[in-house]
Amino acid sequence: MLILPLLVAIAMAATVTTIHHRLPASIAARAVLASVVVVAAAAVPTLWILGLGYLIHLPFLMNTFGWCEQVFGVHNSLSPLIGLPAILAAGIGTVQAVCVLHTYRRLRHDGLAPIEIARHLQPFAFTLPGRGGHIVVSTGLVELLDEDERRVVLAHEGAHAQYRHDRYLLVAQLATAAMPMLRPLSSRLQFSLERWADETAAKECGDRHFVARTLGKVALHSVSPVGVLSFASLGVTARVAALLAPPNPTPRSSMLIGLWFAIAATGAFAGLQIHHLTSLVSALCHH
Repeated sequence: MLILPLLVAIAMAATVTTIHHRLPASIAARAVLASVVVVAAAAVPTLWILGLGYLIHLPFLMNTFGWCEQVFGVHNSLSPLIGLPAILAAGIGTVQAVCVLHTYRRLRHDGLAPIEIARHLQPFAFTLPGRGGHIVVSTGLVELLDEDERRVVLAHEGAHAQYRHDRYLLVAQLATAAMPMLRPLSSRLQFSLERWADETAAKECGDRHFVARTLGKVALHSVSPVGVLSFASLGVTARVAALLAPPNPTPRSSMLIGLWFAIAATGAFAGLQIHHLTSLVSALCHH
């Protein structure tokens, strides 16, 4: 029963986010982000509850921590096939999440800075995390593109900076680090962020087909740095197809209400696991 809320939350989130490609990219990104957060909120407590539930039933700990089984609902001993992987996954996930935060802080750039030109033969462009909106463009990209095409790339990367997409990406990376099973949801989030920046560039440049051609041109020659939002980093074929089609219309109010209601329901199931873990922490503080 402990993993039932998690399974329901994952199933609901996967169902809700399947429509992300039909929504305006900004709405899709926010909806997928909310889904990632609520599923992670169900998954991480589940791992810790299962892991601790296994530990407290070990013979040499049962007398000391027997009261815990009344606190968070693990009344029967758990199989090592469940308990040990849960402990291992929780520990590894914590270490990986710390590494993600360390990388983010190392790359973060809060001070205002001009566009940086990196000497590199491979064409690429990316935006560093942080308030500064620091954009890095390679000399290879500058030589590959003409002035109008470079304007498209800068508009795309500028959208990442303006809307602080690095924060969305950080949440996705933390969720995936803690629970690798969330990688598909995180990929949908990153795709929506790239689509959001594509649409912003299309509005600024006024020609969706030209943006699509520029994206395709860069993708044929570029590399994508890890840990940052790069112009041609993900789902290029689908992004080009979306740019060649008319933009997604704003959904009706009833659809938006249904979407956020489904996400809220997913969050309710996640809340059950948070409640169990909160009770455990509270009890530990009093013993």
